[in-house]
Amino acid sequence: MSDAKRPIATLAVDLAKANCGVVEVGENRGKAVETYLASCIPSLPPGNPWCVAHVRYRLKQAATQLGLVYDETMPRTGYTPDYYNWAVENDKWVSKTRAENNPKMIRRGDLCLFYFSTLGRHAHMGMVVEFDGEKLVAIEGNTSPPNTGTKVNRDGDGLYLKYRTLKSLGSKGGFVRLDF
Repeated sequence: MSDAKRPIATLAVDLAKANCGVVEVGENRGKAVETYLASCIPSLPPGNPWCVAHVRYRLKQAATQLGLVYDETMPRTGYTPDYYNWAVENDKWVSKTRAENNPKMIRRGDLCLFYFSTLGRHAHMGMVVEFDGEKLVAIEGNTSPPNTGTKVNRDGDGLYLKYRTLKSLGSKGGFVRLDF
């Protein structure tokens, strides 16, 4: 499916890229962060992790700018496992192995979900900017700045463009395909 047929997902990435470098004021706080948190349903209070809330905010912002509505069955929460479950139930989930074998399945604007074995769940989310089958460029909120190591940080201080490998997605990580 071409980007033209996925205007919300691709505009959401453009909007996110234009805001890279937003940083928290305090712990998971600040005007931008609290705006992201408030976009979730239910709204999340200041101080909560916000990587998913940022994605939710950008999708909502893009849809509003385009005068469109995105898939009403998709979660509006700030909880990563809700998006994984929705993707599996709606045949939108692509495991990292499947993505590695067929990189063209993953497109700009799809979501990347990071699995943390220590937590036993998907616990961090970003938006795909580029993917070539090995290297992943993603925009991630509530993470550490670029060039701060290869470990995925789900409790950093800002919104950054990150350069990742498929391995960084974790043992059960992967992607959510967005068709809007």
